[in-house]
Amino acid sequence: MTLKIADLEICSRTELGTLRYFANFQEGLNVLAAPNSFGKSTLLQAIVYGLGLEGMFSASRKAPFGPALLSVADFPDGRRARVRESWVTVTVRNEEDRHLRSKRFILGDQVDTSLVQTWQARSYEDLARARQVDMFVRQPGAAARELGFHHELANFMKWDLPKVPGFNSAEVPLYLEAIFPLFYVEQKSGWSGVAPRMPTYLRIRDVLRRSVEFTLGLSTLQRLRAQAALKAEEEQIKTSWTNAYERAVESAATVRGRISFLPENPVTPARRQPMVIETLADEQWLPLETVLRSWRERLNELEASNVITAGARTTQSRDELESAEDQVRARGASLRLINERLGLTRNDVDILAARLATLEAERQRLADMRKLRTLGSELGIGVVSRDSCPTCGQELDGREVATGVAANLETSLAEVEAEKETVLSVQRAASQRVEMLESEKRALQALLDDARGQVRVLRDELSGPSSIPSKAQLHEQIRLSNTAEHSQRLLDFLDQLGEVFDDLSEKWQDVRDRLRDLGTGSMNPDDQETLKNWQRSFRQQVTDYGLRSIPPTELSIDPESLVPVNDGMELAFDLTMAISASDMIRTKWAYYVSLFEASKEAKNGHHADLLVFDEPRQHETDRGSLAAFVRRLSVGAAAGCQVIYATSEDPRELGEVLTGIPCNILPTQGQHLLMPIE
Repeated sequence: MTLKIADLEICSRTELGTLRYFANFQEGLNVLAAPNSFGKSTLLQAIVYGLGLEGMFSASRKAPFGPALLSVADFPDGRRARVRESWVTVTVRNEEDRHLRSKRFILGDQVDTSLVQTWQARSYEDLARARQVDMFVRQPGAAARELGFHHELANFMKWDLPKVPGFNSAEVPLYLEAIFPLFYVEQKSGWSGVAPRMPTYLRIRDVLRRSVEFTLGLSTLQRLRAQAALKAEEEQIKTSWTNAYERAVESAATVRGRISFLPENPVTPARRQPMVIETLADEQWLPLETVLRSWRERLNELEASNVITAGARTTQSRDELESAEDQVRARGASLRLINERLGLTRNDVDILAARLATLEAERQRLADMRKLRTLGSELGIGVVSRDSCPTCGQELDGREVATGVAANLETSLAEVEAEKETVLSVQRAASQRVEMLESEKRALQALLDDARGQVRVLRDELSGPSSIPSKAQLHEQIRLSNTAEHSQRLLDFLDQLGEVFDDLSEKWQDVRDRLRDLGTGSMNPDDQETLKNWQRSFRQQVTDYGLRSIPPTELSIDPESLVPVNDGMELAFDLTMAISASDMIRTKWAYYVSLFEASKEAKNGHHADLLVFDEPRQHETDRGSLAAFVRRLSVGAAAGCQVIYATSEDPRELGEVLTGIPCNILPTQGQHLLMPIE
C-alpha cells in the first residue's frame, strides 16, 4: 500500500493574530520552490513532524522549527509578535483512497508534543465529520500499541512491520523511522554520502539492510524472521528441557538416587535413551525398580510375622546395633574420602581452567606472529639454537630440549591447538566427575543419616522396658513402607516426565529440521530477479545522469550490504578514489529512484510510493544531469510515485529544467511563507 500527502497546514497563533500556511499536494511531481532555504526546510519538516517521523533524522525530542513557530513571528507589515501556540496538520491518503488527518502541536498550552489528534474517513470531505481519536508518538509503545500513532499509521498503509534482530534484546520492531529514510533525503546531512543516513539509536542490527529488504519484499527478511522465531522456539525447548531435567535430578535425590542416560541438553529421538534412576544400596548403585522389589519383599516378611517384644530380641538388637555402628563408621569414612576426592577434582577443574586461559593466550600470540610473517615480518619462530627457548627467550638445557631443536611456528601453533582440545576434553570429564561425586556424596550422606537413626532406635530399645513391642522392628516396617510408597510415586512421576522428554525431543527434531530447511539464507530466484532489476535501473540512471568518475558498469549494488559499491568498497567522496562530490550526488539520485522502481516490480514490495528530495542539486551538479534526473522523476510520478522536489534555486533556471515536465507548483511566493488569516 502507498502513502500520499494530501495537504499540509501550519499555524502559529500570536498575540497579534494567527499566521497560516496551507498547500494541497497532487499526484505526481510536486515542486516546492521556496524563496529561501530556511522556509523550504520548515515546510518539509512540518510534514515529517506531523507524521511523527522526525526521529529518522535525530533522537532529539526538540521540535525542529525556527522562531516563527516557537517564540517570535514576523508579520508581512513588519510587526513582530510573541507566539502563543503553534501546530501542524497533515492529511494523507492510502491506496484505497481512505484519508487520515493528524494534528500535532509544536507549542501548546498544557499539550505535550507527543500527543497526536487524528481523524479518519473514507473521503477527504468526510474528514470534517469524522470522530477525533487522540494517540501518542515518540513514546514507548507508539509502534506496537493500539493508541500508538505509528501503529495506526502502519495499519493505514497496510504494512505488517516485522520484528528484526536488535542489540539490547532478541527482537525489536522495524520502526517507521528506520524505513522512511529510504524515501526522504533532507538537505542538512542527507546528501553527505551515497547510502541513506539511518538512525542507530533504535538499536536495530544492520538497520539499512533490514529496511531495504522490507522495502523490496526480499525473502531474506522473511527467512530472518522465520529463523528468529525458530531460535526463540529452540530456546523455549531448551528451557523446558532444563527445567524437566532439574526436576528429575531433584526427585531422584529424595531416594538418595541419581539419574542415568539423561542428557542435560535436548537431543533428537534417535539419540534419546530411556532414563534410569539408580539408588545406592549395599554400597553399590542399583536400579530403583530392583531395590524397590527387595524392600517390598522385606516389608511383606515383617507384615507376615508377629511383632515381638524388645526383651525377646535383645540379642538380635545388640547384633544389629553393632552392625549399625559399623555402618556409621564405614559410611562416615567413605564420605570423608569422597569429600577429599571432590576437593581434588574441583581443584583439577580450576587448574584446567587456568591452563586453558594460558593456552588461549599462547594460541593468540602465535596466530598473531603467523599473521605478521605472512605480512612480511622476519620475526617468526624458526629453528633455534640448542640453548634458547623460541617462546620466552630463556636458556634451556638438555633436560628441557632433548633433541636440541625447537618446533617452528606452524608446529607450535598446531601443538597448542591440540593441547587445548585435550585440556577441554579433560576439563569436561573432570566436571562430569564432580557431578558424579556430588551425587554419590548426597546418597552416602542419606545412608549415613539412616544408619545413625537406626543406632538411635536400637539404643533406645536396649535401654527401655523389655515388655514393650520392639521399636527397631516397628521403625524398620514404617521406614520400608514409607520408602516403598515414595519410591513408587517417584517412578510413576518419572514415567510421566519421560513422556515430557519424548515430546520435547520430537519438538527439538522438528525445530532442527525446519532450521535446516531454511538453508543458509541465500536469495531465492524472486529475490535475485528483484536485485537484478534494481541493478539494471541503478546503472542505467547513473549513465543517464552523466557519471564520470567511475565507469557505470563498474558500479554494483552489493547483495550483502545493499548499498552501491565499486571494487568491493562503499562509495564515498574521496579524491584519492577518484569519486567527485557531484558524482556522489548522481549516484544517490540513482539509488533512491532505482529502489522505488525495483520495489514496484517486486512481488512483495513495500515502498510508500513517496519520494522527498530537499535541495537535490548539490555541489553545483550540472544542469544536464539535473534535467535527466527530473525527467526520471516524472517517469516515476507517472508510475504512481508522489514526488516532492524542494529547492530554493533561481526560478528561471528551475523553469528551464521543468520545461515540458508535468508538475504541481506549491505556493511559496513572497518573503514570508506564513501569512495572516483574514
